[in-house]
Amino acid sequence: MHIPSEIGDVSIVLLGNFNPRIFHPSWFVRSGLFTEKEGEVAQIDVIHPTISQFRMEWLAVRVEQNRFTAETQEAPFVRLADLVVRTFKEFLIHTPIGMLGINRNVHFSVGDEATRNRIGKMLAPHEPWGEWAKQIEGSVPEKRGGVRSLSMEQRDLDDRKKGHLLIKVEPSAKLDPQIGIFAAVNDHYEIDDPNNPVGCGEIIETLEKQFDKSIQRSEWLIDRVMVLK
Repeated sequence: MHIPSEIGDVSIVLLGNFNPRIFHPSWFVRSGLFTEKEGEVAQIDVIHPTISQFRMEWLAVRVEQNRFTAETQEAPFVRLADLVVRTFKEFLIHTPIGMLGINRNVHFSVGDEATRNRIGKMLAPHEPWGEWAKQIEGSVPEKRGGVRSLSMEQRDLDDRKKGHLLIKVEPSAKLDPQIGIFAAVNDHYEIDDPNNPVGCGEIIETLEKQFDKSIQRSEWLIDRVMVLK
């Protein structure tokens, strides 16, 4: 990346039909997916028939009846994909899953407010707004406005049957919003009939084949914003 991210993560989201109670750190240990030590130090937030959530040093897992999310802030990110692939390919192959999201989120600083404002105007020019543009820009810094959220989507993709690639750019809510930018990429895949999946084979195969390429593409898109600095 052109600018080092100050905060960033990768998440894998699966939509389907899950039994949250299964996803206990002890189950991952018994299955050989976690070490004994990892199972012991896992911080359990909740284990319930409708939701399970726990955290480890490098990993956060949240499972609801229709949604599985695994997230990490630590590279190498492929470790996250390997865990999710093994979980479903080796142990939960009959789990119905119809949709997959590979998500890359980054918060980064551009150093000063003037640079952030210049980038905002490049992405969303004020000129088309005519006289209102002067009011948007404001007379004093504390009253200055501008773009709050910009989304760009691609739907014509030759590496999936259905889905999209979406990037969103906003002021950062985790860094100083005057100098921080948040960029989020959602790389979304679906099977032909995502509401009636039979097992998870097709989606997990997609994750296994596409993860590295997806992360590289997402970081390239984020770089398109960073390079504007």
